[in-house]
Amino acid sequence: MESYAIQTYKDVLIGSRKRFPTNFWKDDENKNFSDAADITRYLIEDVLHWDDETVKNQLCCKTFFDNSLKGMLWTLFNDSVFAAIENAYPGKFKQWELSCTPRNFWNLDTARQATIWLFKEHLKWDDEKIKQNISRKIFVENGLDTMMHVLFNNNATMAISNAFPDLFE
Repeated sequence: MESYAIQTYKDVLIGSRKRFPTNFWKDDENKNFSDAADITRYLIEDVLHWDDETVKNQLCCKTFFDNSLKGMLWTLFNDSVFAAIENAYPGKFKQWELSCTPRNFWNLDTARQATIWLFKEHLKWDDEKIKQNISRKIFVENGLDTMMHVLFNNNATMAISNAFPDLFE
C-alpha cells in the first residue's frame, strides 16, 4: 500500500494538487525525513528512472525544483542535494561524486578523504600502483578536477602527498 506522502507527491506531479499541504515538511521531523527519503527514492527511481551514474552526473537543486520538491529540499535539507540523497540512500554516494558539491566544500581534509577514497576504495590501488600511475588525469576522470584546481594548482603529487604523506619517502 502506498504511503500518504507518495500519494500526495503523485497528486502534485499530475496536477490534481497544486502543492504539498501547508506545513507538510514541518509537522513531525522524524516522519518528515522518512517521507522525504521515500519521495526522493520515488523521484530518482520511478519518475526519472536514473541509475547511480546518472544520479552522480545530473542530480542538482534544479532536479528537485523542477519536480516540485523545492520546499522539501529547503525546509529539511537547507538546499543541500547531498543531504537529501544521503537521507534517501545512506552511505551510497560520496559528496564529491555528485556534480554539485557546494561552494567552499573543498579543503585539505575533504581533499584527503576524497583522495584516499579514490585510490584505496574506488580504484583499489596499492601504494606502488599509485606512485607509478600518478597523474592529474586520474583525478579528472573521477570527478575531482575542481578539487585539483582549487587546492593543488592541478598538481597530482601535491594531492597525493596531502592524503598519503609518507608515500614518497
